[in-house]
Amino acid sequence: MSTLSPFHGNSILLRPFEPEDIATLHTYINHPDLMGRRYLSWGTPDFAPLSKKQVGHVYESWSEDKNALHLAVVLKDGEHAIGHAECDWGWDTLCPSLSVVIAPPRQRNGYGSEVMRLLLRYAFEHLPWQSVACWVADWNEAGRAFLKTRGFAESGRMRRAGLRQGRYFNMITADLLRPEWLNATVAQASSLPGRS
Repeated sequence: MSTLSPFHGNSILLRPFEPEDIATLHTYINHPDLMGRRYLSWGTPDFAPLSKKQVGHVYESWSEDKNALHLAVVLKDGEHAIGHAECDWGWDTLCPSLSVVIAPPRQRNGYGSEVMRLLLRYAFEHLPWQSVACWVADWNEAGRAFLKTRGFAESGRMRRAGLRQGRYFNMITADLLRPEWLNATVAQASSLPGRS
């Protein structure tokens, strides 16, 4: 088991959202590239721009949520959120759902991968969770590839879960079991230089 904080990575850290984060959250949540994949509270429009007041309500619902962690993704050398992460166990206390959102200008720098590593380490080293799940729309090829390369396997579909650009889409659920994560972690550690 790691002795490091489960919420501190090499280049990012995860921390609770604070009221001063609302303006940053408002800016990146409304980026056109995030429409349909913002992973906000249920009932929040996913394909429409949000006002500062609406984003304030998102912040309030996150800060009052007793069945989830909603964390700001922050660069270690910065103070502003570049994204958000969530562990939600409201549906099933032993199989939470995870989500990671990185602001589009910050994507493709490894931050999402590092956030997912931290969330998985937290889930499997510090809690009794046996599996974790993620939801992704079938049109979100980048999101599906992200999950696959991190060991997640498709485990189900919710057909015609929503509309995007006038067409129905399915929501895919993918999961990762504790033994799968542990085997991958051990294999990765044994492949490091100086290990045999």
